[in-house]
Amino acid sequence: MTIRALNLALPVLLFSAAAVAQYDEGLSAGDVIQDCEDCPELVVIPPGEFMMGTPISAREVDLTRGEGPQVKITIGYAFAVGKTEVTHGQFKAFVDATGHEPDSLCRVWSDEIGFNNDPEANWLNRRQPKRVRDEHAVGCVSWNDAKAYVAWLGQITNMRYRLLSEAEWEYAARAGTTTPRFWGSSPGEACQWANTFDLDGAEEYPFPWFPATCRDGFADLAPVGQFKPNPFGLYDMIGNVWEWTEDCWAATHIGRPADGSAWTWETGCTRHTTRGGGWLSAPERNRIAWPGRDPSDMRNTQFGFRVARDLGTGGSAGEGGNIRRMTLFTSDVELSKAFWSDAMGYTVTFEDAAFGGVETAGSLNLDEGNRAHFVMMTPAGGAGPMIGLLGSDGDEFEPIERVGAQRPQAGESLLVVKVADIFATFEKLKVMGVRIASEPLRLSGQQTSVVGYEGTVYTPDGTRINLQQIESGG
Repeated sequence: MTIRALNLALPVLLFSAAAVAQYDEGLSAGDVIQDCEDCPELVVIPPGEFMMGTPISAREVDLTRGEGPQVKITIGYAFAVGKTEVTHGQFKAFVDATGHEPDSLCRVWSDEIGFNNDPEANWLNRRQPKRVRDEHAVGCVSWNDAKAYVAWLGQITNMRYRLLSEAEWEYAARAGTTTPRFWGSSPGEACQWANTFDLDGAEEYPFPWFPATCRDGFADLAPVGQFKPNPFGLYDMIGNVWEWTEDCWAATHIGRPADGSAWTWETGCTRHTTRGGGWLSAPERNRIAWPGRDPSDMRNTQFGFRVARDLGTGGSAGEGGNIRRMTLFTSDVELSKAFWSDAMGYTVTFEDAAFGGVETAGSLNLDEGNRAHFVMMTPAGGAGPMIGLLGSDGDEFEPIERVGAQRPQAGESLLVVKVADIFATFEKLKVMGVRIASEPLRLSGQQTSVVGYEGTVYTPDGTRINLQQIESGG
């Protein structure tokens, strides 16, 4: 079943000749489609380009969150986005069909003890609102729950459903606008377009931040679609519930894929980005560019999501860009620099302590008081990956120690590094005192063809990597 509606008035976007839409099923930008009775309605979003993030000069910018610096993103394909956030009723259809049941333990508000991880709260009973209706946005769901839901939609429709990439989300939310909120700059004007923490909410909940100076008629969660849509015809892109995206959270936009792809780490990550703000969030956080950075298994009364679907445009950017980003640590910065620069041939930007924003101690499991910075690493030839090494904040780039869950695991292998001369590289590493796991060995194909040489070493932080001769590999 495909349901179409009249085209919506869309803003003028910057298109290139190569990005002319090739929609499937005769669709046009602004069309509304629905693939099954219980599926979310989707709006067709056109290709275009935009500046992602917030200018450094903006009054509200929070660089520690990773909303800057700005980067140009070109989305050369059309895709479909949920007209609203996934509703409680739509998620219930998924649970009933599959037996998937999000765990209890959800972060909710209690008048007695404030915000707390309630072991009895879940998506069916999330405390706010006290009575959940099918038309409400689903809440108390984790990133893992959202991924299970989009996988189910793909199975029952034979379409490629997924979460939005963070870049796609911001592009869809901006809808051709450049202001902090798609209606403008003022949080006090939010109540026509968004369910945000406002004067109605402040009368019900004693949160320790100032409300938006307007009334939207809802003290907490609202049914979806109650406010004006953005210029793309999408509802609740700001406020109501935070929306999970595909991306791992990063403290910078530098190095982000420029084609709208999700930024995911080859080894996985424990924190994903949420976008859009929520009904209880402070107004300064309910901005298009402001990202949440939340554990993948975390459930919060105001955590929900919105879906995306690929169209027949060749675009499938939601899951994984071409740039690999890995978080490595080192207790010997000079050795690490020599390892990556002198032996591996990477161009390494170590000295710029302001590069890419700051990670907090909590997000990295570092000792209290430590801060760390991303550092750019580019292999010979200029292609990815970008790898983030981190060092403690201070006048100089100083070593930090990896602790707890961030320690390298025994036998951990993160990446394959291609080198021009594997034997010369190993000689350099031995002089440096780097631990060698295995000397270069000749690799053979399944039949008789030789495909090169490979060896294994440990980086200065103790992480195992595979070194291969350029042109080697199967």
